[in-house]
Amino acid sequence: MKRTTPAFLLLCLLTWPRFAAGQTGSFAFSTIAGVAGIAGSADGTNDVARFDFPGGLTVDRFGALYVSDILNHTIRKLTPVGTNWVVTTLAGQAGVSGWADGTNTDAQFNRPNGIALDEAGNLFVADHYNHTIRKLTPAGTNWIVTTIAGLAGANGSVDGTNSLARFWSPTGVAVDKNDHVFVADTANFTVREVAPVGTNWVVTTIAGQTLNFGFTDGTNSYAQFDYPYGIAIDGAGHLFVTDWGNQAIRKIDPVGTDWIVTTIAGSSGMIGSDDGPGSFATFNFPNGICIDQAGNVDISDQSNDTIRKLTPSGNDWIVSTIAGQPLQIGTSDGLASDALFRHPWGIAVDRSGEFYVADYGNQTIRNGIFIPRLQIMRSLQRVILLWPASPSGYVLESSGSLDPTAPWSPLTNTPATNGPNLILTQQPGGVGAFYRLRKSPGYSPSRIR
Repeated sequence: MKRTTPAFLLLCLLTWPRFAAGQTGSFAFSTIAGVAGIAGSADGTNDVARFDFPGGLTVDRFGALYVSDILNHTIRKLTPVGTNWVVTTLAGQAGVSGWADGTNTDAQFNRPNGIALDEAGNLFVADHYNHTIRKLTPAGTNWIVTTIAGLAGANGSVDGTNSLARFWSPTGVAVDKNDHVFVADTANFTVREVAPVGTNWVVTTIAGQTLNFGFTDGTNSYAQFDYPYGIAIDGAGHLFVTDWGNQAIRKIDPVGTDWIVTTIAGSSGMIGSDDGPGSFATFNFPNGICIDQAGNVDISDQSNDTIRKLTPSGNDWIVSTIAGQPLQIGTSDGLASDALFRHPWGIAVDRSGEFYVADYGNQTIRNGIFIPRLQIMRSLQRVILLWPASPSGYVLESSGSLDPTAPWSPLTNTPATNGPNLILTQQPGGVGAFYRLRKSPGYSPSRIR
């Protein structure tokens, strides 16, 4: 259950022309906290910790994770310590639902869901059954919980300031660089904005039609959603929403004072697991959503039990499945489709490209590390080596033998950039050569910020 990083990846013997086409790598998933199938609320290290249907998930710049533990009604933190993960409870009382602001365990939640961080390290939570948006402010070793919008136990759709505003089962939250909080207000079928104005928070509806579900692209209230669940925001202020009931991924672009909604993948009423261009791809109740440093959109496709990736390509988005097998529930760790999930919920990606998944039905937190593939082509007396530029921290080495005592030498030639990849041309100088990508000693992606 410890954090592990492979020492070296993919070994290639070169004695004839060969080129490995296709993907330039895969994600290897492991379980970092909790035990599959065992619910509980215990704090502790790695598999000593217990969760009760973990949902929302976010990661800070230091690599720490924050989880909304839905049926425990608590907010938990996973702190990386060496190769381990230490789980602590920050706020709420395990197994006790309610509503109360306060410090640490004096606070109460009712099925907290989406969770997000601002630049200052404050947490924002969609308190799903309380119909409110909560804020957790760090104060030394404590966390102070306040309600910034909505009124506990009072559902509705009214825009307004602080407790005058109303929500109905909000699920997802995201925070932009200006500390504006965006909310997937699920049962209202809308997307809301909670803007700080002095010491107040002003709520407005920016897209969707209250209590009028549908599947329509358009501007502001002309757009329609069907149970928007997850929400994420990129550095340019574009919003991305998992439209759960429509089996679609929607994008919301700010244009002046307006918000324009478009569909980038999936289609209403089309349930499936097809990869491909956005309009041909299908989903099965997509839930969690995040955006990586390269601008890719990553999805937990909940009822498919898979993790999906949307990669921008011109004016389209290409959907691929990076982990899990459609409709195959399981607990297995492993590479790509060998890893199995049970209704994954929250998803987050850190600045180095590592994935984290709240595996809701398994009561666990999973970690996905990208394993790059070294592609090799031989042409006449030249060897062309191609590998992903991201993640960093890998050394390309060569050897003339697979004897365990044979030395490996780093290739010091400066590679050229070829799109998202690095490329290097070599002359092996013999009948055969071996090449490998090896993780640099002491390199840890989660520590690179």
